[in-house]
Amino acid sequence: MKRRTGALGALILAAAMLCAPAVALAAEDDADPGEIIVTVPDGGPTTGTPIRNAQFRWGLNAEAGAGAFAGGCNFLSAGRAGDTGRGGVVWTESHGLYRASQGNVRIEKPSAAGEYDIATWAGRCLDPAGNAVTSASVTSTSGNQVVIDGGAGVRGADGSVEIRWTGSFSVVFYGGMTYWSASDPVLVMDAAGNGRVTATASGFGASMEDLTKWEALPEREIVLAEVRGASTALGQGFAVVPQYLGVQVSGVGQVARDAVNESFWGSFPASFVEYQKLTGQAGYWVTTGGVRDRAKPASTLYVSYDARAAIVPDLPATDTGGAAAPQNPVRLRPSANSAAALAPSVPTYPLADASTAVPPGEGLVPTLQGGLQNPVVVPLLGTAASLGIAIVAVLNIMQLLPWQRPPL
Repeated sequence: MKRRTGALGALILAAAMLCAPAVALAAEDDADPGEIIVTVPDGGPTTGTPIRNAQFRWGLNAEAGAGAFAGGCNFLSAGRAGDTGRGGVVWTESHGLYRASQGNVRIEKPSAAGEYDIATWAGRCLDPAGNAVTSASVTSTSGNQVVIDGGAGVRGADGSVEIRWTGSFSVVFYGGMTYWSASDPVLVMDAAGNGRVTATASGFGASMEDLTKWEALPEREIVLAEVRGASTALGQGFAVVPQYLGVQVSGVGQVARDAVNESFWGSFPASFVEYQKLTGQAGYWVTTGGVRDRAKPASTLYVSYDARAAIVPDLPATDTGGAAAPQNPVRLRPSANSAAALAPSVPTYPLADASTAVPPGEGLVPTLQGGLQNPVVVPLLGTAASLGIAIVAVLNIMQLLPWQRPPL
């Protein structure tokens, strides 16, 4: 019976994701003339004050702790997650894949008491008030953050910084149906507070269209975060919101910026999103016109030069329902003819090779294309999906489904 119910869950997921709030794909836009390409220095300081125990703290974005359309929620896990062996699997505690800490890495969540505590399996889908996070609200998030101690490097006399951390963390969406890992982050930043955080990405390729698809992905160095104008005056470290707002990428269905979405329109770095096309998560790291767009902008990144005297992160704000709100200050992009458009500058990131794009529909993000844009079609599809689920449920009860996969 276990494999029958597991297969039934996969079918229900496919139907639910078909009817979920959709994402509209749009043609690529030309670069905004007000956007300026910035060259970040390749190397950091070679001499200066040694850093021996720096702390890296980041929640990536609100979506990384939000409710999911299927599988319960999205969450962070310490370490490099193992292989479930096949697609369509929602993690359970017995899988042993989830970790609250491993080596220098731990996952922390804000509590109702106003403190950050070590995350737990039981609390991974709860907001600070103890309510289950929900995909129905973009302000509902757990607020979980990855924390890595033990960073080593040097801080130059001019304020430039290079720090390397050892350890991995995993970004788990749809309860585990799609996940990837980032290992050994490196921060290189110049005296003006401009730089980037890179890491080695790894993970598994999944697909909404074919829940049996599951393949190990090659390791690749990606840019986790582009940093601009971080304040280096504070000897303790710095807190900065990485680039997202105003960043344009191509080949991943980023919609055009308009008066409605301009306050939250943008993207994570190009190499980051390029890798997510392989994992099936690309649509959750770029503005796609979906109902979750407001939860996608990057949240505050904290870097402390000494973990023993770390910068205290802000607690997520809570709405009237007690749900945590994303830490994404709204920053309107300056117009092209504004003097402020030159500082800080926001680059345009073209993707490396459009031929590597995943065909539409292969990601795990609900999409809306072609005839589906007709407002009558979506309700009809929902009705059809509900009928299909009911039929499958009856067949499952009668034990007439020919499932052949062995249980995990």
